[in-house]
Formats: sequence, structure tokens, C-alpha cells
Amino acid sequence: MRNRTCFRCSRLIFSFVLVWGILAYAEKLDGNSFFQQPHALNATSNLQVPLCGQLNDGKVHLPPDWVSFMPAERGHSYTDPVFGCPVLRLTDSSREETLTDGTRPSYVHYYSTLSPLSADDTLLLITSNAGTWRIKDTKGNVVVSAGKMPAMNNGHPVWDASDGNVFYYASGKTLYKATVQGNAVKTTELYTFKEYRGIVSPDAADLSQDGDHIALVGQNSTNTLDVFVWSLAKRTKTSTYTTICKIEGDITGTQQPGCIHKLLLTPNNLLAIAFAKDGSDAEQGARLWDGKRLIRLQDATNHMDTGYDLKGNPVFIESGNSHYTPGFANPCTSGWGLDVRQFNDTSLSSCLLDKLPSWHVSYRGSSSQPWAALSFCDNRKPGPELFNYTMGFQAPSRNNWELYEDEIMLARVDGGEIYRLAHARSRSAENYWAQPHAAISRDGKYVIFSSNMAYPGGCPRNMHVANECMDVYMIKVR
Repeated sequence: MRNRTCFRCSRLIFSFVLVWGILAYAEKLDGNSFFQQPHALNATSNLQVPLCGQLNDGKVHLPPDWVSFMPAERGHSYTDPVFGCPVLRLTDSSREETLTDGTRPSYVHYYSTLSPLSADDTLLLITSNAGTWRIKDTKGNVVVSAGKMPAMNNGHPVWDASDGNVFYYASGKTLYKATVQGNAVKTTELYTFKEYRGIVSPDAADLSQDGDHIALVGQNSTNTLDVFVWSLAKRTKTSTYTTICKIEGDITGTQQPGCIHKLLLTPNNLLAIAFAKDGSDAEQGARLWDGKRLIRLQDATNHMDTGYDLKGNPVFIESGNSHYTPGFANPCTSGWGLDVRQFNDTSLSSCLLDKLPSWHVSYRGSSSQPWAALSFCDNRKPGPELFNYTMGFQAPSRNNWELYEDEIMLARVDGGEIYRLAHARSRSAENYWAQPHAAISRDGKYVIFSSNMAYPGGCPRNMHVANECMDVYMIKVR
């Protein structure tokens, strides 16, 4: 009996060791911890694996040559020395344009929740700190110069979801369709909202995932705001929320009107409104307008974006816990990670990525495009993300460089795989717009980000704004 028992024990021990070894080997291959991310084992590992980048190993990776690194010239690529992705430079703020006052503008692709790339991945909308837009191709060549772009309200244009030459913008109280024709733009009036003093396409909603809805804000005669969703095909409002707050002045002159800080469309075309003030009241924090009531998403707003998960549930990616929203628990081990939370039941969430510095997120995906672009930065002073000669600059070291700091990453929405693509190499502590704000294209093939990496010693003297010298970069991931 003793020998039979020992034999059974031996078989159990052998089986346990074998399973442990398999799991350990899998962990070594994909860089994710089986015990911290139990869902990773069931994840489908062949869902459009990126063309470049390294699977997350959870380790700190310092960017080499931080004080002297120079990117390629405009229209050319360099290969990230740590994670291996080719990075294409699309602008050169030190040379491309000269304003009437003799200074040069700085370029950005705007914001993470707004894709700058057209539907066919051939054209990019790029703005500058002089307040002008221009259109470039994916080799960095100017297609439509700033002087040939139509006059717009102080919001932002959005690309059409299927026609790569079409975008939409607001001017006055009218919504326009713009078609790129050669080096010019033909404009067509789509609809004039006579009930408003003016309209704006505010920070920072993209065109809807179905391609038929756009988020707008209109100024009422009482100076309250109608936040609404407009169907391009039906030429009608599909959702409207009227604010209690009022705006002072003309809505067409601001991209953040009144109490509205940012605006997003959910994948099922509802309004996710981030109000200017944090708090638990109705027009505070981030709220979902379902057509009847404001539903709490966050009380203290942080960066978020929306889309579908792999099962077709409408979700938003954020960092949710009781610090931001009383009663919410963060599913990540540290309690401060990025989570994927369901709109239909905000108590349901899963951990996307734990232990992170300041971040921006770009998603609007689904099971057919399951990748979210993440970008990280840290604004601490003193610290490494300052120009070389700025007081408080510290060269990156094992003592001061954080996990994922200044990186561009892809995260599959189920958390199964995380790829690290490149260091943004931006001195983000110098300026808000120096934060990378990585944005993924509608089809998930490209990630675009902004960085001042070309000027590690500080901006040239003739810049339009002294410490702003950003450029736009692109990584092909599919």
C-alpha cells in the first residue's frame, strides 16, 4: 500500500511540475505573468499580431543616447533601438513653414481619441500651434497647405469613415463636407442648424465607428448648450443633452465650450461627456447620456476612450478606482492600472495594464480590430523628460526611469497581449503638447504620435512658441 501511495504521489508531483514548467515557459515567451493575468492563457494569440515591437516583459527599458539621439529627417524612418519598430518622421517644425511674423509653427496630430489618418490611410490632418490645419501624405509631403484649408470654427475636423478624401468640419452654425481634390479642398454645405447661434466639433470626439454619426455642441439663445449626435445619412439628431451650465461669448471660438471639457461617442452612438469640473453632481466628472439620464462613469476625470470588447460589449478604457469614482474598484493588482469597463454595467471591469505612469489611450476598436494604442509620459520636475539644459534635467537611469515611461504601446482589449513599440523620446515635462498623445488609425494599421525628440537641447530660437517644437511620427503596426 505504501508503494502504491508513493507512486500516486510521484505521478501527482510529476504532473504538477510538468504543468508548472509549461506555464513558466509560456510566461517566458509572452512576457506576461500567468498568475497576475489569468485571462492571458485563454487569449487568442494570433489576433493580428503587430508587425513590430516586443511582447511586454514587465521590465524597465532605458532609452539609449537620450541626450544626443536624433531622429531621421522628414520623410525618412529610423528604427527604435530598444523595441525595434521603424518610426517614420512626417514633419520638421524647424524648417517647413514660416509665419508672417518670421517664426515657425510646431506640429501635432492633435489628440489620442481623434484619428488623424484618413479612411484609406493615405492622408493626415495635422494642426499647428498657430491654430491652422494642413493635410499631408504618409511620406510627409504637403498635399493641402494651411493657406488652402477652409475656415473652421475653433474645434477640429474629422475624417469620413470610408472615403479617404473626405472630412467634416463646422463653421458658424453650419456643418460642412470637405473633399480633397489635388492640392485643394472643395466644400459642400451639409446642414445649417438655424436653432443655434453657432456649433462646434469640440475636444475630442472622432466620427462614430459606424461612420454615420458626429458629436456636436450647439449654443442656444439662452447660452445653454445642446450636446448632440447628428446622423449624416438621416440628417437628424439621434441624441441630445441640454446643459444647465451656460457659455459666455461665442461658441465658435472655443473647442471646450462652457462646462464641456471633452466629448466622446460610445460605439453604439451615445454621448460620453467629460465636464470641466470634477465631482458627484450631474454636470461634473464624466457622464454617459443614455437619452434619459446622466450615468456616472467617473467623478474625477482621467483619459479614456471607447469601443467594443471581443464579445461585442460597449466598453471604455480608463483608470477606475474609488479615488476617481466612489464605489468603483480597480481590477489590477496595484489598484491603479488601466481597466476595460462595460458601459452597460460599470461594475464589470477587467485589467488591461497595471503599474503605469501618466497615459493617453486611443481605441474605438472591436473584435476585428482589438488593439488600443497607449502612450505614456511623466511630467515630474526634476526628471528626465526635460530638455538637456533645462534646470532640473536628469539623464535617465535605473533610479529615475519608470516602467513604461515615454513608451508607445499596443494593448489587446482583453489584456492577453501587450506590445511595446518604441520610446516616444519626447521631453513631455516641457509642455502639454509634448506628451505623445498616440492615436491609432481606424483600421488599426498605424499608430501616430507627436514628440519633440528632434530638439533634445531645446527648441530653436525662432519657434512660434518658445518651448514648443513638436513633430509628428508614425509607426506601421499591421
